[in-house]
Amino acid sequence: MGHIDYKRTTRAEATPPEWLTIGAQVGELVNQLAGRFDVIAYVGPNAGNSAPACFIPNTAEVELNVEKTFGAGVTPEDIGDIRERDNQFSWPKAVGAIVHEALHARYSQWDIAKSAADLGDEDFFWLTILEEGRIESFGTRTMPHNSGFLRASALGLALGDVEELGFGGSETRDAALLAGLALARVDAGVLTDDDVDKLNELIASKLGDKTLVALRDLWLAAQTYDNHSDASGLYDIAREWSRLVREQAEENGEDPDQGAGAGAGAGAPGGLGELGEFAGELLEALEEAGELAEIGAFNDLDDQQTSEEWKKEAKSRTQHSKQMQEHRKEADEVFGKGTGPMPDAKTWSRLKEERMPTGPERSAAVKVAQLLEKAKYRERDAVEVTSIVPPGRLRTRAMVQGAALKSKGVMTQVEPWRRTARKHVDDPTLTLGVLVDISGSMGEAMEPMATTAWVMSEAVKRVQGRAAMVYFGESVFPTLKPGQHLDKVQVYTAPDGTEKFNKAFKALDGALNLLNGSGARLLVVVSDGCYTHEEEQQARKWVAACESAGVGVLWLSIDNGMTAQRITKSSPSAVLLPRTTDPVSVATEIGQAAARALTAAS
Repeated sequence: MGHIDYKRTTRAEATPPEWLTIGAQVGELVNQLAGRFDVIAYVGPNAGNSAPACFIPNTAEVELNVEKTFGAGVTPEDIGDIRERDNQFSWPKAVGAIVHEALHARYSQWDIAKSAADLGDEDFFWLTILEEGRIESFGTRTMPHNSGFLRASALGLALGDVEELGFGGSETRDAALLAGLALARVDAGVLTDDDVDKLNELIASKLGDKTLVALRDLWLAAQTYDNHSDASGLYDIAREWSRLVREQAEENGEDPDQGAGAGAGAGAPGGLGELGEFAGELLEALEEAGELAEIGAFNDLDDQQTSEEWKKEAKSRTQHSKQMQEHRKEADEVFGKGTGPMPDAKTWSRLKEERMPTGPERSAAVKVAQLLEKAKYRERDAVEVTSIVPPGRLRTRAMVQGAALKSKGVMTQVEPWRRTARKHVDDPTLTLGVLVDISGSMGEAMEPMATTAWVMSEAVKRVQGRAAMVYFGESVFPTLKPGQHLDKVQVYTAPDGTEKFNKAFKALDGALNLLNGSGARLLVVVSDGCYTHEEEQQARKWVAACESAGVGVLWLSIDNGMTAQRITKSSPSAVLLPRTTDPVSVATEIGQAAARALTAAS
């Protein structure tokens, strides 16, 4: 168990600055998998204690050697965010190593130093070997969706252990070591029989069927031991393993003490040195098994990724369907009765003035329309393209699969580079939804807000788009239904004491299908953003949903925009335009802001 260092009591050296982001992500991922909050990660080319990865219980630290797990020459920019599930499938060996160390953090919580003192060196050595299969057995049962990653890295970790744990001594002991590190992982649910077929033959030839069956019974017993904080129940299993190996070594005419205790200082420098013929064959079989397991894991993970994406898409579609149904119900309620506040509505707002638009207001609408006409063509379709050469993102699995096929004599051209190509659609329809706040804090701004509402609706009409508009206060009412045109500037009062933003957005989305529609889509919010805590949370949620769905968000505020900024700050593509008290004079700025919002969202 060369990748769990129970002796170290001090922190490792600091993560190199360029790897700090990946280190933080690895630490977060390990804590999530381990069900802990105290584990930190040291990530870099010198980490891992000579192994691909290791766990230090005394300091609650995971080390990850980036060259041995991600590959030599890989940069943090190549990796991306390792916490993202889709990204994990691009780096299965590294994720497998991370998962394995997280399993140590989760299940190897017994006092390792005490167990080392309780047992002799050789018995403790076999206890640590049994622990490898034990934690991965629990890992495959509790987190089966990560089994493929463990398979991709399992024999790479085993090879690292072999180099550290006195390999090349007694041939019998070497065979028992690989039985515990490789064959036990088949019963743990990590490897397959095909992965270790040749290795299994070599091990059986040295140990004999009787001893190998007895060892298998021991590792199966260890893999069911569920007291993760006290290893004393494993002591007799480790002692029996040690006894069986010694007896088999004597039967094979070997010195039973040859190599014994060599791994007692797990984590101490070892190295393979000069290997005998049998040890060399074992090592070669282990490397071959590692290649088979890696290729098999990559293929299975490819299928798993596709399956997970389908399930995610199906779940998303179901959620969208329920959401659309709910929002259409709100739209039917809000838009079904007519425009303006109904007599039975809770709002105190009333139509104060209705007039024809002025010349400057018409001119402002033309300016905004011209900018929207240009901006809507920035809505583009995205198509994934694979290629033989860069640019794009390197698909390591495709490269490994290509190499495997080539080694088998299958000559095929792989396309390991993937990028997203975007093209303009022919004539995207612009869909505009407008939300206008009529709470008391907006009272003095209703005249410019009425002008803003008319200018935006007129601009969308000029580009042959679709628009709808609702006012929200203590209640929600429409002033423009989809398909209608706002002929006049309508000035409403704003006496309401609260704001029903959530209901207003749902109704608007139900009427226009903003979140699930196509083409260029823009949400314009005319408000100071001063809401109750619950409504502010809902506003943040829907602004973020707009960004995820490719809907541009333009927030026009009559004040300095500080409260509105609190709502939009988590959505980078949202555009906030403060102090919109004279929409006619700032028509160009409004149009440009709308164009920026559309461009950023698309």
